Amino acid sequence: MRLTNFFKPRSITIIGASNNQAKLGWQILNNIITGGFKGKIYPVNLNDQIVGGLTAYSELSLLPTRDFAKMLLVVAIPAPLVFAEIKKAAELGIKNIIIISAGFKEIGGEGQKREQALIDLATHYHLNILGPNCLGFVNTRLKLNATFAKTSRTSGGIALLSQSGAVGAAMLDWFIDKNCNLAYFISLGNKSVLDENNFLEYLATDKEIKAVALYLEEITDGQRFMEIVSRLSGRKPVLVLKAGTSIAGSKLARSHTGSLAGSAAVTRVGIERAGGIWIENLTELFNLIKLLNNATSYRWHKPELKIITNAGGLGVLTADIISREGLSFGGSQDLLGDASALKYRQALIKTLEDKNTNNLLVLLTPQTSTEILKTAEAIVAMSRRYPTKLIMTSFVGGPAISEAKEFFNHHQISIFDCPEEAVRSFSILSNYQMKIKLVRPYRLIKLRPQTAVTADYLRAIKLLNNYQIPFVKTVRYQVKATRQYHYPVVLKAVGPDFIHKTDKGGVIKNILTPSALVAAARDLNYDHQRSFLNKLNYLVVQEQKNDFQEIILGFKRDVAFGPVLVIGWGGIYAEIIKDIKLSIADLNLKEALRLINSLKIADILNGARGQKAHDIKTLAKTLIKLAKLAGEHPEIAELDINPLFVYRHGVIAADVRVILTEGYGFK
Repeated sequence: MRLTNFFKPRSITIIGASNNQAKLGWQILNNIITGGFKGKIYPVNLNDQIVGGLTAYSELSLLPTRDFAKMLLVVAIPAPLVFAEIKKAAELGIKNIIIISAGFKEIGGEGQKREQALIDLATHYHLNILGPNCLGFVNTRLKLNATFAKTSRTSGGIALLSQSGAVGAAMLDWFIDKNCNLAYFISLGNKSVLDENNFLEYLATDKEIKAVALYLEEITDGQRFMEIVSRLSGRKPVLVLKAGTSIAGSKLARSHTGSLAGSAAVTRVGIERAGGIWIENLTELFNLIKLLNNATSYRWHKPELKIITNAGGLGVLTADIISREGLSFGGSQDLLGDASALKYRQALIKTLEDKNTNNLLVLLTPQTSTEILKTAEAIVAMSRRYPTKLIMTSFVGGPAISEAKEFFNHHQISIFDCPEEAVRSFSILSNYQMKIKLVRPYRLIKLRPQTAVTADYLRAIKLLNNYQIPFVKTVRYQVKATRQYHYPVVLKAVGPDFIHKTDKGGVIKNILTPSALVAAARDLNYDHQRSFLNKLNYLVVQEQKNDFQEIILGFKRDVAFGPVLVIGWGGIYAEIIKDIKLSIADLNLKEALRLINSLKIADILNGARGQKAHDIKTLAKTLIKLAKLAGEHPEIAELDINPLFVYRHGVIAADVRVILTEGYGFK
């Protein structure tokens, strides 16, 4: 969708514009007028001829223009009236629309039907619709505030997207308070037509945007999101604060893989695969925005942080935080409690003149002789002298430091309430700078469906073999064949009633003789008589293996991000130990090896305590084979191989579980 005329309209029409200051129609119109928008403004009101000092019109067809393609239409009327007005607009040729009105899918029932009617209309007429149930948008470069919230008039390089109007309004107010320079603010609302991906695509082409921040409650199309962000994040950071733990109402997972790869974890791995920055909370989001906004000329160097302080204890605490974040500590200058502004200035000059100093955190506590505001002035002066170096501040206290905080905000110097906020923000930025070099463009995983697999145990084994994933010798149990098996063996109950075999007592190991096997089979049949009435449940015999390391390998098909791989510590305690890593299923060999080596168990696999190393390279290749299987079998919702035995040379699967998507059944 082309959004140039959406963000840069020549004229704006407000349906529902009003002289009543309590109504949204007045607030939006007033913001557009007072914000300084230079184009034509057309209020539409059924009764009043003058609204907000401008000529008003009772119908869209009466507007004194026919340049509808470059018009932005803002709709702020009761929900039942919206469809008729949008239809009139579409017939006139208006393409770009904001629906502020609430009362759509968020209320369910009739509201859901209204929204679907809008979607159908937009599809037919190729409309760009923001909302409904949204706050609107801001383009500070055009001096356009098409919202009912206050916003900063200064233009900058930060684009802000929020699915929640209330959270968005709070963010806008925070931007004003901290003197952060906003480029765009977009309230997504219900995302009936335009969603985060449409706007990210547009922002990717804007060279003046230096960072994008998103607050999202759901991600509409995770694979497209990764494709766009992977192109965008290499040039500008993309910060994502995701609310909620599910992406489109996920169902209860039935495999180990499904339970380990929860929706929140999948969302995070998808965002990080694309090079986006996963944000934990609003504080973290605001702090990082502040840092990015103020470090306008900063040039990235190694992740080392130096400290200047007038409080030794605070310096020690900060050094501890730096260590916990995995950063390099470049040393601390303790100026002592009687440090004057001059002492701070001298220390700043000495530190910043050192070519090895690139990142500095200045700490201060208000003591009897502390010249707080003068010290702040010295820091601002030094930041102007050394614009390519990062200077952060944390003045810790209350009323005594409030004037200095305002001074820093006015001059766009990053000021943090506590040192840990500064260090954490720097750590996030450092990790981004290091990881972004490794991010490849994401390309949509194109499914290449093969013959549909069923969830039958022996057929699942055959499927793995088709992808060159070896499996321990496994045959269906037959009493007549007990003398033909190579002992020791393992007896397993498999089928739809034995998804979690061990929990149901469906696995018997260390069977040494034919008579012991017959007895074990008799016991299992007796304990699970009802289950074995279903012919889909049966017993299998497997060769027993020794001298291996157990790994879990699998994938879960996420509704938004597609197949997501899982690898970690395997066996019956996989869900308890939870030493696992996730990956989007487009990884290469180098990335697969890196993933394996990020596990806690990696030291054991690599030969800890003088032991011989396991075959990590073959394990990585097996992970890639599983990714290929996931791409070619869209009917599989979840699959895990648990355990996969890893040896000094080679790997072999010992158990498999396949969960089919709804509609395929369990055959």
